[in-house]
Amino acid sequence: MTLKILNPTYEPAITAQGMAERPESLAGKRIGLLSNDKLNATELLDAIHEVLSDTFELGTPVRLNRGNASAPAPPEMLEGIAKEIDVALLGNGD
Repeated sequence: MTLKILNPTYEPAITAQGMAERPESLAGKRIGLLSNDKLNATELLDAIHEVLSDTFELGTPVRLNRGNASAPAPPEMLEGIAKEIDVALLGNGD
């Protein structure tokens, strides 16, 4: 009889592959708030925007609700908001 022992631990690796460039500052930036329609997602994003506004002079936020927490946002929705904003915040509620 063979006994196979598995190690369930994993060393996380942080990678920059596929990550968007980060602005040096949020000053003057227009923030997109993309919620997933779950309970409190919109409120969470608004609260984060308010906290950021205490530190940075931000443009008017662009609020968008993708309306379905179990499916990705449609590409045309993301392309549309990307033309209007400098930075996106995505939020999950519950």
